[in-house]
Amino acid sequence: MPDIFCLLNHKLTSRQEEELQNSFGANCIKYSSPEVIELWSKISTGRNLLRDHLKPFTDCLREARAGDIVVLQGEFSATFAMVDYSLLKGLIPVCAVTKRIAQEKREGERVYRTYIFEHVCFRRYRYYNELAE
Repeated sequence: MPDIFCLLNHKLTSRQEEELQNSFGANCIKYSSPEVIELWSKISTGRNLLRDHLKPFTDCLREARAGDIVVLQGEFSATFAMVDYSLLKGLIPVCAVTKRIAQEKREGERVYRTYIFEHVCFRRYRYYNELAE
């Protein structure tokens, strides 16, 4: 049974945890430490993303074995690099697919917009050439 490693800046909902366990036959869900979660939410905004920036996150996956699941979402370029890293290590990177519901409120000339994100499913990240036509 695979383990699930979460590289997110938040905890999964109980429904999401249940889906991961049922869909992937997961053994257990492992969250990063609060310090790593904080770093993930504050990825460098410099022009270049360096391997050193990602070291705390690759270190979190050191004990992951081929076939383990990695839930990855965050700053796009860092997520892309960590998906690539995961695929190279034989891990299965996934993301949460959500439906975004916008709500708008007007007060005079001001418009306030909020979004509700509703979980739909988990989807595997795949190489372009692996996608069905």
